[in-house]
Amino acid sequence: MLNSENTLFAINDIKDEHLESARALLGYKVEEAPRHIARKRIITFALAAALILGLGTAAYAAGLFGIRALFIKDSASADIPDSGLLSLTQPQEVPEEMDAEIRRKIDNSTEAWAEWDTWRKSNGIFQPDVFVWPDDCVCDGCEDNGDGTWTVIFYAPISASYDEDGNLLGYYDGFREIERRTATQAEYEQNETYKQAVLYNAPLYGYDYNYQIYSQEMAEKLESIAASHGLKLRKARKVMYQNYGAFTQYASREEITAKINEVCAGGGHLFRTEPAAYEKFYYFNEGTFAVNFFLTGDAENGGTSCYLYCSPYGTLSSGFEIYDEVKDVSEFSSRSHMTPDGTELTVLQKGEDLYAYVYLENAFVTLHIRQPGLSDDEIDAALDMVDFSAIA
Repeated sequence: MLNSENTLFAINDIKDEHLESARALLGYKVEEAPRHIARKRIITFALAAALILGLGTAAYAAGLFGIRALFIKDSASADIPDSGLLSLTQPQEVPEEMDAEIRRKIDNSTEAWAEWDTWRKSNGIFQPDVFVWPDDCVCDGCEDNGDGTWTVIFYAPISASYDEDGNLLGYYDGFREIERRTATQAEYEQNETYKQAVLYNAPLYGYDYNYQIYSQEMAEKLESIAASHGLKLRKARKVMYQNYGAFTQYASREEITAKINEVCAGGGHLFRTEPAAYEKFYYFNEGTFAVNFFLTGDAENGGTSCYLYCSPYGTLSSGFEIYDEVKDVSEFSSRSHMTPDGTELTVLQKGEDLYAYVYLENAFVTLHIRQPGLSDDEIDAALDMVDFSAIA
């Protein structure tokens, strides 16, 4: 509950850049202040009233301070409206002061995806919700009830073991049943068709699996929509994993760094300070790339993990390629951070998670850091590792 004392404390902590953003958003005009009165304090009380009391604390924290650029509105929980999914691949909301050309590119891609998604939902094949696996499930089974219904049974392992490289060796002590659902005959048949299409046909078409292409008709429609909006499509995904133990088919740290610099930085250097290790690096034909790297440790021994994703505006993208689930976006704090190359990042923090993002001239770039135990200086050093100016 906000009272006058709490409001004054909140007002005192508002930074100038946040006030200016709020002023532009709310349409306030600011008259020049007399010389002996601080200009900031004149506009502070008027804005704070709207920000804190009028919009509410959740809107104050989550709406104006950057989280809405990542928050997928359609994913919001009905019970907790500010809980849902954060996209790491597509801007979800663009600031009013954004460069007009960048805004046009983002709006164009958003409109193209909406067109594709509408067509796909009317013409595609989907898995019935009753067959979607619950958390911790590793397998399912179906029993014909003989009356036009099926019982869908989901199982989880009682225990599992892994080798020293973290690879699954097998499940032990059997499986435990975790849930039962009833499906109709029609749902069962639809699910069988869905599995046939997605598991066996989709890989034949060569598109990123997020487009869910499994027929020639769908491929042609997707190409048509992309072409009408002047957009590229993600194809020919290539992946490199770092070499651990006996898995010599994987690449070394040095080989992955070289390929990252070739693909992502035009032969320059994407990282000012090379990561301690990588888990994987993958990229597509049109400029989309992602790097899962470690500040300390590696995928075998653990460590501080980071996930960098670059999504060109000129690519047809949904925002659901990579996302995280969050419980309450109003709990995020927000700040700006300027990297050595002059890139201003928006930095969002909540608990052990940190998200940073920037609208570059041609791409939206995000960085997710799992930050247990990192000091503020160590977090800033991690943000400074990437030379964002090297990204084409």
